[in-house]
Amino acid sequence: MASKEIIFVAKPTSWTEKIYPGYLRFCKEFHAKLKQYHKIEILDLPDIWVRDFLPVQNHKTGQLHQMFFAPLYANYTPKFTLNIRKAVQKYFPRVKSCRLRIDGGNIILNPECETIFCFEKQTIFCKSKFWEKHKVEQCLKNALGAKCVVWLPHETGDKICHIDGYMQFLGNKLFISDEAPFCGKILWLKRQKALAPFINIGNIVLLPCMADESDYLSAKGIYVNFLETSVAVFVPQYNLPYDKEIIKIMRKHISKPIIEIDCSQIAEYGGAVHCLTREYK
Repeated sequence: MASKEIIFVAKPTSWTEKIYPGYLRFCKEFHAKLKQYHKIEILDLPDIWVRDFLPVQNHKTGQLHQMFFAPLYANYTPKFTLNIRKAVQKYFPRVKSCRLRIDGGNIILNPECETIFCFEKQTIFCKSKFWEKHKVEQCLKNALGAKCVVWLPHETGDKICHIDGYMQFLGNKLFISDEAPFCGKILWLKRQKALAPFINIGNIVLLPCMADESDYLSAKGIYVNFLETSVAVFVPQYNLPYDKEIIKIMRKHISKPIIEIDCSQIAEYGGAVHCLTREYK
């Protein structure tokens, strides 16, 4: 089956290797596996977490929309984030700008691309008050071609607030990282209540989570940070006890090839497969 999308990734350079030691070695295997199923574009970018800062795509028109990238959770300098925005403009000169200050890691679409799921946080809207949610929602819906935005409460103290570390669709099933032991029962129930009108409870699958809560930047042990494409599913592995169990669970729900990606080292810098890729149709 021919793939319907092109996968974009960051080129390993001396600069990225200096910031993320081991990225070059990781890319040799990762990019080779991606190329077995997809055409990939390797861009010379200042940072490797392309999901966060590359444009989002309107699934109806194909138009790309660039969010305002200026994260508060990392020690990025204004010059560094400016270089990222310049690089995006270089590779995507026809991109339209969007006023929202939101990373791509905090945007998940359902399989029909009609509903957007985000963690609720106060830094999303740049030039207005956060309680004017209708403006935020309209910007998101216009950018992605969706009909609805669903806000989920985030954990107190969560400095990153990336929803792709909490939930991800696989086929018509919603896979959720089982964070109940970490976030507490009250927050867990609030999230389930927010999802209930949009997700049939029978379509929710819990994935074990082995994240180290003492290291908020590390994504090691977060298995929902996988990438499903039209032809395959690329799943992070961490050299942890649950690795093979995760693959068994996912095989029960999907017939596409499942490709295991060793993210044990790279995840310690803040992400895994989903964070490292951006797909465009």
